[in-house]
Amino acid sequence: MALQPGTRLGPYEIVGTLGAGGMGEVYRARDPRLGRDVAIKVMVADFANNADWMRRFEQEARATAALSHPNVLTVYDVGKSEGRSYVVTELLDGETLRVQLGQGPMTSRKAIEIAQQILSGLSAAHAHGIVHRDLKPENIFITRHGQAKILDFGLAKVNRLTSGASSDLPTFVSEPGLVVGTASYMAPEQARGLPADARSDLFSVGAMLYEMLCGQRAFHGISMVDTLSAILKEQPATLSRRGIAAPPALVRIINRCLEKDAVDRFQTAKDVAFALESISDLQLQDAMERPREKAIEKSIAVLPFSNMGADSEQEYFNDGLADELINALAGLSGLRVASRTSAFRFRGRDLDIREIGRQLGVDTVLEGSVRRAGKRIRITVQLINVADGYYLWSQRYDRELEDVFAIQDEITESIVKTLKPTLLGNQQHQQQQPAVKRHTDNLQAYELYLKGRHYWQQRTERSLCASIDCFQKAIVLDSNYALAHAGIADSFSILRIYGYVSDQEARSKAETAAMRALELDPGLAEAHFALAIFTLYFVEDWPTAEDRFRRAIELSPQTAIFHTYFGFFLGGLHRFAEADASFTKALELDPLSPLAHSLFSVSKYLAGRHGEAIQSAERAVELQPDYSIGLLAVGMANAELGRDDTAIAALERLVLVSNRTAWFIGLLGMVYAESGRRTEALHLLNELRDRGQHEYIGPVCRLAIEAGLRNREGVARELQEFIKESMAGFSVEVTLASRLDDLVKDPAVEPALRRLRIVMQR
Repeated sequence: MALQPGTRLGPYEIVGTLGAGGMGEVYRARDPRLGRDVAIKVMVADFANNADWMRRFEQEARATAALSHPNVLTVYDVGKSEGRSYVVTELLDGETLRVQLGQGPMTSRKAIEIAQQILSGLSAAHAHGIVHRDLKPENIFITRHGQAKILDFGLAKVNRLTSGASSDLPTFVSEPGLVVGTASYMAPEQARGLPADARSDLFSVGAMLYEMLCGQRAFHGISMVDTLSAILKEQPATLSRRGIAAPPALVRIINRCLEKDAVDRFQTAKDVAFALESISDLQLQDAMERPREKAIEKSIAVLPFSNMGADSEQEYFNDGLADELINALAGLSGLRVASRTSAFRFRGRDLDIREIGRQLGVDTVLEGSVRRAGKRIRITVQLINVADGYYLWSQRYDRELEDVFAIQDEITESIVKTLKPTLLGNQQHQQQQPAVKRHTDNLQAYELYLKGRHYWQQRTERSLCASIDCFQKAIVLDSNYALAHAGIADSFSILRIYGYVSDQEARSKAETAAMRALELDPGLAEAHFALAIFTLYFVEDWPTAEDRFRRAIELSPQTAIFHTYFGFFLGGLHRFAEADASFTKALELDPLSPLAHSLFSVSKYLAGRHGEAIQSAERAVELQPDYSIGLLAVGMANAELGRDDTAIAALERLVLVSNRTAWFIGLLGMVYAESGRRTEALHLLNELRDRGQHEYIGPVCRLAIEAGLRNREGVARELQEFIKESMAGFSVEVTLASRLDDLVKDPAVEPALRRLRIVMQR
């Protein structure tokens, strides 16, 4: 029976009813001792009469009261009066998140602000060993001042069905095999009746974030069983598919919170809050201003075709066919195609198509298989909808294996022509069939080129030399292979910027190869990209370099590596808003590229966004353990924040896996010096000097250690060596500029810094 106004519970006087919940009724009451209004939740008799539950209730209420956190409902008191058990809390003015969700989807900015407050409260609770286990919009209160408060901490641990519960699964005590939580928001381990921990609450946060953005639940079925099944087996529809233009970084955070296995989620509430904080204003603004058409842009990934035969040489044909399909589909306007680099990472991995689509951020996936029998070849292709895993289209092609390239061309054109209406609908009549352009007719040369690009992305001295070897062998087989010439130019440019080789050895080879590629094919985007890299690293004509980057992107707008390096270039010029936009585009096309994440980390590091830089760098290493540029980025960003142990561990690992590459030794020595380990720094400096007697060691390697040691004479000497060797100042700008800031006015250093164009960018 409801309590009437004037009824007293201990020292509190009931003023009126506020509402009712599964475990009791909530009243507005007056505390005459302190002259304030409070909220009182009176427990129903079934719970109040259970000694075990009451003992847990009082213990958890006291623990929650001890939190004293602005984002957790403040508990003032617990008591019992005339057989009625109650809990006294602060009286809030506002409405629940559920009420706000009834008004429609929120902006990304507002959703992030609310989530950050929830995570702040959760972090405090988890630190005290309290796991909520029933986070949902009904348990989040938003005050009129916009402050989020978590309600009912730890009170949803009951040993029987709650009365008056919602249509979702009610709440149970955490005994073995019993389910705890509200169905649409509970983590998979809760749905299985397994113990919940802090990561279970983070799953609920992800589900609420998803709902705040699109106004629909991430997991919901017509029955409780259907909802639980969806949580255990299905992925929610992508936000882009629902027409929501959220920042890609926010989408990735939500997806990670919603991982089925708790090990794959963020491990702490602080981790999620840190990731949300790293989303820049530019990314939020870009998402707000993104046209509706872009938000619902069609997208596809082409997976490497499975080899159903015993002939390993058939892999050349299979990869070539998938590669041609990627290039041809990329020519369709209105269709975003995941890059080859990301799509081919799934070769040989037994993953559900929906999971692959989620990781690549695409709506559809094209997969196929190739079987060869004598001179006959059978190719089977399927287009799959990521949202539900259903086939949208499939086709089988049986051909005589006479001209491999002719078969690739025929099947590519047939598939693209057939898929256009399915993928683009009414847009398909507005554009012509994209032409499939072949750069060589030599199958072995093509395979060597692909291997060369793979080595080129690794960025170690050994891998870059291996890439040159592959490109040169391809040119022996086809001297007019423009792509291979461009690859040679790119490799020598990277060798030089990392100080692996001298200017004398690299400059003419890079320039000759780039110009030859452009001569063979003036419309080749890769040739313009090669000239952009050469101009940036050798000529220091940055306006011309920018023009060449833009020309490459204009010719091939869906090539992720172009956007990646253009973003890196812009970051080096401190044009960070433009750099963010370029990297965002690169990661839309190639979300699993460790290089893109690594170079984005460097750009963020230059912008002073060191937390974001660490996040990007760690993602790179997560995608490819021991990835050299990823480890470098982890080390540099952590060093800037004074996390010397973490920085040194990453750089020591980098030196080890790179076979003691001089450039990486220089960076390790720099951080050694800055962390007070001067003896070790000097030891590495002496190593570089000794090695310089019999091998090329670029001045940037020694300069890094001299800068860490704050040795002005040494810095000035190595900067002069830089100038003498005609090295580009860009390499100093993106790695050492912050260490040289206080030397700008030093008469021995300032002229060299100006010559290297660092000061001009500040």
